[in-house]
Amino acid sequence: MEELKYIIEDSTIAELLGVQNFTNDESAVLELVKNAYDARATLLTLHFEGSQLIITDNGVGMDSNDVKIHWMHVGKSSKEYQVVDENNKTRVLAGSKGVGRFALSRLGRNIQISSKKKGATGVIWITDWNGSILSEDKDLHESGTKIIINNLREKWSKKRIENLAEFLSKTYNDNLMKIEIFHPDVDIVVKKYFPAPKLGKNCLSNIQLNFNSDKCILTTEVQSDEFLNEAIKYCPEINLHEFSIETDIIDEFKSLKEFDLTLEELQAHLSNLGNFSAEMYFNINSTTVEMEKFLYKYSSVPENLKGGIILYRNAFSISAYEGKKDWLGLGKRSRKSPAAASHPTGSWRVRENQLAGKVEIDKKKNAVLQDLSNRQGLDENIYYQLFVEIILTGLKEFERYRQSIVRLIDVKNNVNPEDKPTPISDKVVSNPTTVSQLSPKEAKQLAAEIKTYRKESNDFKREKANVEQRYKYDVRILNVLATTGLKASSIAHEMRNDRNSIADNSNNIISALQEYDMWDELSSPDKTEKSYKNIPYLIKSNSEVSAKIVAFMDTMLSEVEKKQFESTWQSIGDLLNKIKQVWERDYAWVSIKLQIEDDIVFKMSEDIVRVIFDNLILNSIQQNESKDHLNVNIIAREQNNFIHFLYSDDGKGLDKKYNSNPRRILEVHETTRKNGHGLGMWIVNNTTVMSGGEIIQITGQNGFSIEFSLGGNM
Repeated sequence: MEELKYIIEDSTIAELLGVQNFTNDESAVLELVKNAYDARATLLTLHFEGSQLIITDNGVGMDSNDVKIHWMHVGKSSKEYQVVDENNKTRVLAGSKGVGRFALSRLGRNIQISSKKKGATGVIWITDWNGSILSEDKDLHESGTKIIINNLREKWSKKRIENLAEFLSKTYNDNLMKIEIFHPDVDIVVKKYFPAPKLGKNCLSNIQLNFNSDKCILTTEVQSDEFLNEAIKYCPEINLHEFSIETDIIDEFKSLKEFDLTLEELQAHLSNLGNFSAEMYFNINSTTVEMEKFLYKYSSVPENLKGGIILYRNAFSISAYEGKKDWLGLGKRSRKSPAAASHPTGSWRVRENQLAGKVEIDKKKNAVLQDLSNRQGLDENIYYQLFVEIILTGLKEFERYRQSIVRLIDVKNNVNPEDKPTPISDKVVSNPTTVSQLSPKEAKQLAAEIKTYRKESNDFKREKANVEQRYKYDVRILNVLATTGLKASSIAHEMRNDRNSIADNSNNIISALQEYDMWDELSSPDKTEKSYKNIPYLIKSNSEVSAKIVAFMDTMLSEVEKKQFESTWQSIGDLLNKIKQVWERDYAWVSIKLQIEDDIVFKMSEDIVRVIFDNLILNSIQQNESKDHLNVNIIAREQNNFIHFLYSDDGKGLDKKYNSNPRRILEVHETTRKNGHGLGMWIVNNTTVMSGGEIIQITGQNGFSIEFSLGGNM
């Protein structure tokens, strides 16, 4: 027997584990920062100059043996749980998979590493990702590692450097290693993103959660400075500044349908989850009217913290949980329960933009919270689900605490109409000359009434805005319904001659053959030997095709599912690929080509993209039904926080009447088709504008083309 081992080309490893394994360049830089941290460095510098990046640390460095045995051994990590650095400080090591070094490939094409380990000769390792060379360098005298990355794959502008510094400030949660970034246009020292909470300065309330997995107890503590001292008289039994509660998670979760666990299993899972903590900062902006109504102390804080909720594993955040992603589902919670804090019965939920903070877990204590194989997130297993639900349980405690205060304060705003004095304003309106005859008390009452009317006017405006927002949601639903109807109408049009007989044909054929005494003979073994002559088989296949048509209709109906309207972080590539697959499945003569920038992820709801492109593709198909083949091309790129699209087809283009003003096709009921409805392009424009984007350009010669942007209000 001969033992075999895989042989993989260096360039293939670099492509798979480097270029394709990291969602962006910043994540790749973070991996190298982690390596320096694990090497016990106290100083790390990043020098950007032209197409070169030099990364230098004063860590323990490597010798020739380290390079051969560890650095060149893919998938093996020599790192333990923790180490002690030269300052006698303990560090929990960030690396474990043995693939982080390939972040170099994501950043550049040519790499040179110079490294020196104490008591050993320095080494130089050079690669172009097709091969690697190792040599000794006796001129290296100080411990540490210097990485020179030449031929950077991307240009690093001042703005990108500032974004990198902000990214590192959010993802690096320690002060044992100083990080400095140098660039021809800017020099930055990276600092921790979250400062110590200061009530009234960077937050209104500070929420601290601590979960004890041995006792299955969650402790929630709140420090608050949101309300004026005057509020004490409306809620004397509630401490306006401090709140603490212990929640038994076993009791809290045992009746939840989301977890299909016995009581013993639930306790075991919670115990295995391990201890963890969280600190969150609550902020809300208030109008003058709201401040007076609910006795708020601040309209806003001067240093409002943003950035979402970041999940840290020891010194570093976990990829994809750096604050951009609403991984706790706060937006979904608030949409399900949109009640105001003053609502007498509804449950108020903190909004996504009202909360920032961090959750801290440990590599060893919380080992059941596992990285995905590509290290771009966590495996959302049962432990992860319990973990999230525990955090949300702590937030519910805060929400209940705050809502109880607001409700009690709001009682003062609900004055009994019988207790109100007769309006002086009624008297003045009926006879304006009486203004000069008002007593000082009446004049004061008139001023108070006018002030009240202004408040009510502002309240009405806010309520009107809320109603308009709800109507916008309704319009989006109607857009989807209309688009689905248009697609169904198009397919029904093609099938109008056969539609009535499709469902019954199979049964009718079988009945006829049985009536003519032919069915038994056709079902005999000698008549069914060959599939293409097997009549029962062919009839059955035809019946299955009919069933697929019904299934297709079910698929179209599924496009109005509620989840499409929930705003989440969406992959534009994934959305467009789904649309492409459906249309190419239903129209074999249509080919859709996608050209999308890597990793365009945008916070939006799925229905916006689907409504727009379903209508564009349907419009192309209906305008070019006489063609044997139609090519559609979709280009997408991200620019200035907007997504820019260029949609085009190689069909006949626009009718000549639109040559002077192609934007006419966006008007409602504008069409050149005899049986057309003129709604498709109007829906495209309406949805685009509603998203905060715009139609940039339309051309209709040599095919049809439209350029537009989405963003802003999604």
